[in-house]
Amino acid sequence: MNIYTDEEWEYRLNNIKSEKAKKAIKRIYSAYPEECLPQGICDPAYIINVIAYELGVGDGKGNFWIPDAEVSHE
Repeated sequence: MNIYTDEEWEYRLNNIKSEKAKKAIKRIYSAYPEECLPQGICDPAYIINVIAYELGVGDGKGNFWIPDAEVSHE
C-alpha cells in the first residue's frame, strides 16, 4: 500500500541521505494494516528512527549506519 505520492515521500524523507534507510521506511510503513496507518509529516521517519536506534544502526535522530552489502529477504 502506498498512500503517499512520490512528491510526499520526497518531502518527508528529504533529510535522509541513505537510500537504504528511505527504502526501509517505505517498506515498514507499507506493512501497516490500512486502519492503523500513522499519518503526519514525521510518523514514518519516527518509526524507522526508533527501529534503527534499537538495532544499533542509527542514532534515533535521522543518522543511519546501514552496511552497503545487500541483504536477501528470501
